[in-house]
Amino acid sequence: MSTREKLTKLANENKTILCFGIDPNLERIPDGKVELVAPYFQDIVDKLLDEKEISAIKPNYAFFAQYGFEGLHALKEIMEYKSKVPVILDFKRGDIGKTSMAYAKEAYDFWGADAATISPYMGEDSVKPFLREEKLAYMLCRTSNKGAGDFQELECGGKLLYEKVLEKAIEWDCGIVVGATSDAITRIVATTKNEIPMLIPGIGAQGGDLEMVMKAIEGNATIHRINASSSIAYAHEKHEGAPAEAALKEAQKLNETIRKFM
Repeated sequence: MSTREKLTKLANENKTILCFGIDPNLERIPDGKVELVAPYFQDIVDKLLDEKEISAIKPNYAFFAQYGFEGLHALKEIMEYKSKVPVILDFKRGDIGKTSMAYAKEAYDFWGADAATISPYMGEDSVKPFLREEKLAYMLCRTSNKGAGDFQELECGGKLLYEKVLEKAIEWDCGIVVGATSDAITRIVATTKNEIPMLIPGIGAQGGDLEMVMKAIEGNATIHRINASSSIAYAHEKHEGAPAEAALKEAQKLNETIRKFM
């Protein structure tokens, strides 16, 4: 089964397109030790899956790699969830052809990711190695960070640069990363006829407009994934109870809105 089929199937089964982004931060994990990273997030993922509150996970490579080999071992343990839920490896790679081939092998063959985030800046030869038939690559398009407009909204051939990236995503048949903090998502959905899978960060701690996003993608929502990371992972900072229980409450809160449009 291809990643796209897995995403749609699980979204229909769990009645949600919520993706849990996994960004380890030892300062926010109780007892803050690297060896506790994997069990901490495994407890949360297990709880969210048992309660059918997510339909993908997105480990962020950099947040694991910052802790050296111990952090990468924790990432490997998290990646093993691919048998239960689609795993999107967030590592935003993109380089000349041969280097991208090596990065794609790392993502898909070593880490076992179902999908990966990539940078389109170096063009087709940097993107193609990630376009395996059974996998899914998400190209950065209109992101949720504050500096997104520095380049992504520059005029280019009568269009904005992110719109040019979107054209290539359609041509190359890959997914895109579109932040929930910009109304660009409505224009993107109109251009793609809501048929290009989107990974949508910016919900939760970044304050993206969840209802606006769901209205935009209503009708074919199951191909997309809305990501929330720290707002779920560290929900115990504002909710009472164990981290997994607090994470469940936060996910349920997001799904109250998501399920209105499913």
